[in-house]
Amino acid sequence: MRTLSATLNARQAPVSPAAGTAAPIVLVHGAWVGEWCWEPIVGLLEAAGRPVHVVSLTGHGARRSESGPHITLGDHVADVVAMFDEHDLVEATLVGHSYGGRVITRAWPQVATRVRRMIYLDAHAPLGPADAAGAEPYEVDDDGLIAFTEFVPSEGVVDAAFFERLVPQSARTLAEPFRVELPASLDKTFVHASAEPSGQFQSYAEAARRDPAWRYLEVQATHWLMYTHPHEVTAIILDPDHA
Repeated sequence: MRTLSATLNARQAPVSPAAGTAAPIVLVHGAWVGEWCWEPIVGLLEAAGRPVHVVSLTGHGARRSESGPHITLGDHVADVVAMFDEHDLVEATLVGHSYGGRVITRAWPQVATRVRRMIYLDAHAPLGPADAAGAEPYEVDDDGLIAFTEFVPSEGVVDAAFFERLVPQSARTLAEPFRVELPASLDKTFVHASAEPSGQFQSYAEAARRDPAWRYLEVQATHWLMYTHPHEVTAIILDPDHA
């Protein structure tokens, strides 16, 4: 385990990769939010010379007009696969935050030959006890939607626009199994936001820390670590081995 907060607080902007190594980065957001949640780090990643592709999951962000209880995890997986197909992506770093970990895990078999690295930012991951794979006990309204009541950012972390852009999450997206067995040879990183550890992600973090097939990192951050620690998150995405 490496604790990154002390090291990376003093780190300068990430160094651009060597010529010919600008592999693409694909960012997949979590529940309730949209592609806009990556705004704090997209510019930093692009400044390092990496092409960045931010997925807008069906019913969220730029596609919020499509929101509804009919949306499934499979729909969101299809969004990720479509991004790879549309841009003919290869050697990609695939990043999922929170619920986005479910999406990238289920998407992996369809894009496996085009993915070089998988990064789980305080996310659901194919790790830990089997009972962690089921739907979480959220309160579902009569329309089959889940309101944003979990992981509310601390005061000052986000602005009012964050809350204005949220949409309810379809309960069906959390009702499907998501686990896929990822090969030991695949480059896999789990990033634990340890300042406010969530019981929902603690089992994944503990399992990643024990599993030699995974790289385990900690950031002294809240769940919204792309807002509170954008430079640290950027460094991890660019090169976790040297972050």
